Amino acid sequence: MARLRAEGLVDRITLPQAGRTQVWFPTPYGVQLASEWPEMRGHRPSRTVSDPSAVRLKAGHTLTLTETALAFLEDARRRGELSQPLDWIPEIHHPLGNGEAVIPDALMYYERGPADGDRGPMLRAFVEVDRATMGPERLAAPLPAYERLHRSRSDNAAF
Repeated sequence: MARLRAEGLVDRITLPQAGRTQVWFPTPYGVQLASEWPEMRGHRPSRTVSDPSAVRLKAGHTLTLTETALAFLEDARRRGELSQPLDWIPEIHHPLGNGEAVIPDALMYYERGPADGDRGPMLRAFVEVDRATMGPERLAAPLPAYERLHRSRSDNAAF
């Protein structure tokens, strides 16, 4: 990490409330370079991913989201199914039109186990992680927008 920091790709903050834990995050330059990777084509990073104040405020949620991703990855490997680290992409912007969008906590790709010797189906899912900070109404509020996105993508798939 020190080398990446020296090259201007990442930086760190210290969380005083978490026993002086250090949290690393990409710099704007690091985000720019990572956005050019083939795996990241078509994905727009969050505007706050390289903002130290936003990183500080979102650190707990981000760490919980990372633990969730690792749990999916470990379970896939245990089952002999396919899920790679870059198959978990946090905060992907999905436009709905009219300036509206949904941004799930993560977009996950997961290949189910093979059936009859063929490769299994590739699944795509939105993942939302709540650390018991929201009531049920607030947690359910984005569901109509997700449904509109699903309907719009399903309508386009028919053409």
